[in-house]
Amino acid sequence: MKILIDDKLQRASGMPAEVLSPALSDKYTTAVIFNAVFDESEVVDCIGVGYTDATEIEVTDGSDSVTVTIAASNKNGLYLLGETFESDTLTIEHNGTYIGRIALGKYRTLGTSPTKEIGFYTTNESRKTLSGQVIPGAGGYSGRRFEADVRYKIDEDVYEDIATAYNDQISKGFPYFLLLDDEQHKVPASMLHFYATTKQPLSLLQSSTYKFLYSYKFSFMEAF
Repeated sequence: MKILIDDKLQRASGMPAEVLSPALSDKYTTAVIFNAVFDESEVVDCIGVGYTDATEIEVTDGSDSVTVTIAASNKNGLYLLGETFESDTLTIEHNGTYIGRIALGKYRTLGTSPTKEIGFYTTNESRKTLSGQVIPGAGGYSGRRFEADVRYKIDEDVYEDIATAYNDQISKGFPYFLLLDDEQHKVPASMLHFYATTKQPLSLLQSSTYKFLYSYKFSFMEAF
């Protein structure tokens, strides 16, 4: 799977709070062009998109530009730019009327073990009366789940992404942007792009080798 661990836009200036919020319902409708300014040049090769009616998003550094086509259905997730930008200023423009969240950064590829789990979850808490009738719970929600075991694929680069993002993103439960293209033979096509959080913030990594290669079992729950 491909994953964006460190959203570099969280440390950029010039971005409205709505498109940095992990809650996709905090959509932004005022403008379609954003100028992200970083303290120093950043390497960017992917974009995370959440909750938008846009069909295209363009990223440019002033001289080069890339246009990404957004999936017609299940748009929320990770998209590869197909080009690597290294700049302290990036402009993002979309052709929609609203957008919930944008993320930029460098994606990491984490190979997963053959065993995977897909399914659903819910926070609804229905109750059953003494007469056996079911009273639906109020205020709950439901979504999809994806669990994958990453065995000895977390190297030093991935660890540094985790360390950089831990304080302002991971520890706060920010969802991850995923691209499950390598898993398409095992997961539904509707889960190609996925926006999901983990049950608990990522904690201990495991290793039993003599190399800097660690493992972690990810339990993703769809976020909104």
